[in-house]
Amino acid sequence: MMPDPRKLAELIVDEQVGPRIAAAGNPPGLASATVELATEALTTHAIDQTQEQLRLLRRTSNCQPDAYLACDGAVEDAAQRAAAGIRTALARVGRLVDPHEFERDLDIDLRDDPELAVRAELARIPRPLARPTALAWSLPPAPWAGDRDRDGDKWPPPDAVAAKDLRSLPGGADALVRVGDGPHVGWVQIALIEVHHTPPHRYPHQPARHVRLAVGLEAATELPSPGSLPFAGAKWSVWTVPWRHLAPSSNPQTVRELLASGKFPLTAITNGSGSERNHPSTGLGLPTYVLGPILPVIVFLDLRPTDGTCGFSLSDDAGPAIVARHWRGHLVHDGGYEPLFPAIDGADLLIRPDRFDELRRHVQDGRLQVRVAVDVGTGEEPDEDDA
Repeated sequence: MMPDPRKLAELIVDEQVGPRIAAAGNPPGLASATVELATEALTTHAIDQTQEQLRLLRRTSNCQPDAYLACDGAVEDAAQRAAAGIRTALARVGRLVDPHEFERDLDIDLRDDPELAVRAELARIPRPLARPTALAWSLPPAPWAGDRDRDGDKWPPPDAVAAKDLRSLPGGADALVRVGDGPHVGWVQIALIEVHHTPPHRYPHQPARHVRLAVGLEAATELPSPGSLPFAGAKWSVWTVPWRHLAPSSNPQTVRELLASGKFPLTAITNGSGSERNHPSTGLGLPTYVLGPILPVIVFLDLRPTDGTCGFSLSDDAGPAIVARHWRGHLVHDGGYEPLFPAIDGADLLIRPDRFDELRRHVQDGRLQVRVAVDVGTGEEPDEDDA
């Protein structure tokens, strides 16, 4: 069935361009003009091109391919064409603006900035085996993926089910694992999230399945609520903007006192797809997860974005002190012929040992625990906002 071009245009504009239009202050008429231009493009050629792309990319699968389609390109082109006429439209209603400043600011907010995608690619690594001993059962990637003849033989994984009741790791900060190889040997892994997921299987029929595990260092004395993720929320600009610009009113002494007595996660899952000035949604190439330290940790350790071209890295005078990594792989299929799906999606957060020891001394071991959250289920994949 041929989709309605206008409804499709409205949907893609809302999802793909809407956050950037909002970040630009919702210039009058921009959203509606983008929808009109996109509808015209979808009506004339883009839907036919998109359907042909889907036919070639999906073959026997109904899953949305990880690709930039003609309809996406049509909407992006419509947004840029509509934006090009904003200043003229404003002049017609009597609003005159400085052309250089106006168009520079509008460009910052509206352009499809690839920085997050580029940084994510630089931060991508082969799947590491570093994880706390209590979670060693998660090292085999989606072991049920190949179990097609005896339904239920490897699902649900008994160790994963048992781990759902585990709220924190015994031993506090001592339970954190140290990296054993690569350029960060000896660094401490203070956060980890990984999802093992398989798509619905056609022959024999099986639903989608997932196991998600999350580990995060937290300043707290009581047991956490079961099932909640061990992370705060943050914008990914913590990796790219100096903390003095993100929080100009932050007082280092106040932050020290907060860390010494507060109760909260010390790590965060950052919003890689939401809109924020200078870092709008980047579309294709976004990683599923980007972890980071909370802002008080950055202020306390007085870290700054690492100079040069890099992934996700914060430095002090001795060099990189906190880095985030992510990985994706272990292809599986859905019982058809194509395409293959990555069964593993994960990320972690590492801190240099000397800075970890400094943070640990200040927060104090009695107030440190390593929170764990494990989710096992069928059907839709878990939401990163589940708490």
